[in-house]
Amino acid sequence: MYRILSVFAVFVICLSAQAQPLSGNRDYFLYDTLPFSMGSGQVETPLMGGFNSPQFVQLDINNDGVLDMIVFDRHDQRIFPYIRKNGRWIYDKSYETSIPRLYDWIRVADLNSDNKPDIFTLNSISNLVIYLNTTVPGDKEVKFRSLGSQFYRNKYDTNFFILYNPLGLSRLDLPHIGDLDNDGDVDIVFYDPFNRSYSMYRDVRSEKGWPKDTFEFQDMDYCFGYFNEGLDNSFILGQCLYKEKLKPRHVGGASLLMFDNDEDGDYEMLASNVGFRKMTLLENGKAQTAGYYDTMVQVDSIFPSNTRRAAEFVFPSAYLADADADGVKDLLIAPSPSSDVKETSNIWYYKNYGKNNKPDFRFVQTDWLTDKTVDLGAKSAVAVCDYDNDGDQDLFVASNGDFEVTGGLKDRITLFENKGSRSLPEFVKVNDDYLNISQKGIADLVIKFGDVDGDKDVDLYFGERFGKVGWYRNTAGPGKALSLVFATDDLLKNTVNPGMENAAPALINYNNDTLPDMLLGMYNGRVALYVNQGSVGNPSYVLAVGNAWGMRANEWNTDINPPGFLSFGYAMPEVVDLDKDGQQEVLLGSLHGKVRMYKIAGRSIYDSLSAMEGWFWQRTVSDSIEPDLGNRVNVAAADLNNDSIPELLFGNGRGGLHFAKIQAAKVAGIRKTALPEIPLVYPNPAFDRVTVSRKNIAERWTLRLMDASGRFCREWVMLPGERQFSANIAGFSPGFYTIGIYNGARSAAVPLCIGIKP
Repeated sequence: MYRILSVFAVFVICLSAQAQPLSGNRDYFLYDTLPFSMGSGQVETPLMGGFNSPQFVQLDINNDGVLDMIVFDRHDQRIFPYIRKNGRWIYDKSYETSIPRLYDWIRVADLNSDNKPDIFTLNSISNLVIYLNTTVPGDKEVKFRSLGSQFYRNKYDTNFFILYNPLGLSRLDLPHIGDLDNDGDVDIVFYDPFNRSYSMYRDVRSEKGWPKDTFEFQDMDYCFGYFNEGLDNSFILGQCLYKEKLKPRHVGGASLLMFDNDEDGDYEMLASNVGFRKMTLLENGKAQTAGYYDTMVQVDSIFPSNTRRAAEFVFPSAYLADADADGVKDLLIAPSPSSDVKETSNIWYYKNYGKNNKPDFRFVQTDWLTDKTVDLGAKSAVAVCDYDNDGDQDLFVASNGDFEVTGGLKDRITLFENKGSRSLPEFVKVNDDYLNISQKGIADLVIKFGDVDGDKDVDLYFGERFGKVGWYRNTAGPGKALSLVFATDDLLKNTVNPGMENAAPALINYNNDTLPDMLLGMYNGRVALYVNQGSVGNPSYVLAVGNAWGMRANEWNTDINPPGFLSFGYAMPEVVDLDKDGQQEVLLGSLHGKVRMYKIAGRSIYDSLSAMEGWFWQRTVSDSIEPDLGNRVNVAAADLNNDSIPELLFGNGRGGLHFAKIQAAKVAGIRKTALPEIPLVYPNPAFDRVTVSRKNIAERWTLRLMDASGRFCREWVMLPGERQFSANIAGFSPGFYTIGIYNGARSAAVPLCIGIKP
């Protein structure tokens, strides 16, 4: 009886609560307006973050009748919308939310023959997902509806107990998706590593006479093109280990690009493989032999043979896109792996002087798009210091340079000197290997400036891959240009246990004495605190706690049972008085692209704090979501424009930069507006699962579960097209919670009671 009454009381209290808009100050916004020069003049879009493994597809993003470009970087699953305006490619981050979540690769093809390209990608478990393009005239941006994970019809008869299997495709490869038999529907060709051949899934809509909104993929050809690959990246024509070819049935690690190269109506194959530095073109003889199946009859192993070969970096991938807007598709080639690739000058552009079905590709440049941004390779880490004592702040960026050149073992520091004014900074690259630090053989270099030894001048200190902290002592004294001398590569003398690698240090005034203490972010996502027990000029840092204030950079993972934080996070702290109230905050960079803020003032280092919400947003009110800055994001805070308010600079795994500041007219903060719809949350009280149901299915919603003290518990996403979402809440203690619902500048909070299961 007591249990029933308790549940009833909780239920009544929940029903009496009203959904309220979540308030929060919107302080920092991403900006593109910070001038950089790299030797050849001012960089056009310096702050978009760089490229490592970009992929390219074209569709009309802003629905103006002109094809735009989606650049998707496989390295950290980041989306970059480029709008075609007045003959130029303009990066516009405001369209990021128009593109659905992508994993590992993107292809576009017209699934339902409505002349609108649909998106094909993977989900987190590598099954094919299709997003149908639902844009209509009058829409201001492209819209998609998820068709969910796809299945294919296997080769078995209708009396077999399994007829359909998940359409799983490799995360590492890049399939071709398009109409290969010119019958109006979409086919998929992909690499089969077990048989070292290519296979095909064919949409049988045309063969079956089905309407355009009906499709079914059937596995059709287990040796597409009738050839095998050798272990040495050779192509052996006329042979197949597995020759099975099928007819349509009734319902009961390679990179690949296909195009018509010789104007005969069939499709040649341009392929590359993991570990090799070349692309191979295979000529299709299907048209010449009038055959039913595609058969490759000739190999061009030095493609493109008439111009500079695409053979100067490992595992290249090819893409067709109209790069110069002349109506003919050009060739773009970029690295395919997600890491350890060619990381600078890595988008090769070949202009097509021929036709779409008989191209004549000729090399133009190695740095298409990358010449318009600051891209220093990979793993950029930022620090700010007035190194020449001229009264303005200069920028230092650590990076690996380029894995293809350095092997990731010769990280360096690029110095951008501020040659503007105190109120209008302008950064000019003056040194690409400051202190010749690349000669020290450091990997995963993270740098900071501060008074390490308490002698009132600014030193350089750094962390590295194996968990150690190094130090360059400033011998110039206070108020002078830096004069740095290497002091040690083991400042903390710390024991590095598993999980404590990838040191990211940040000085902090923890105990209010005259000696600086140190936070140390680590691979495991935690932040340790070291207290300085030495003397002026002779620092001695001693570990105080391995998980200070409970801060963590780990991402919450819902793909495990029970859900929980990932075991790694690459925590990278920055200590700053962000709101100028005389109290220190910690900004914590992470592997998963978000920067968390912790207010530590007056709290015990043994407390477990929740990160603050609502302090950092995208550029404009209309697209003001929390930005994803890419993996291994880190931050440096400094007053760059002499307004006494810190600005923020970010580095990331792609070797680029981002910049954020407070909106000039909005320093006091902007209040978030309420959602026009309060969704239905049921059952309430809930026990094992709770469902969120809504009317407006066109928007992407972020759902955050918070306990009664405001502590973050779990996060989910409702994608465009989803009317309902069922969330697993099993394992949470009974009590009062709130589901915060966020969509851009709007939000709401719905009370939720987790009850005692009868």
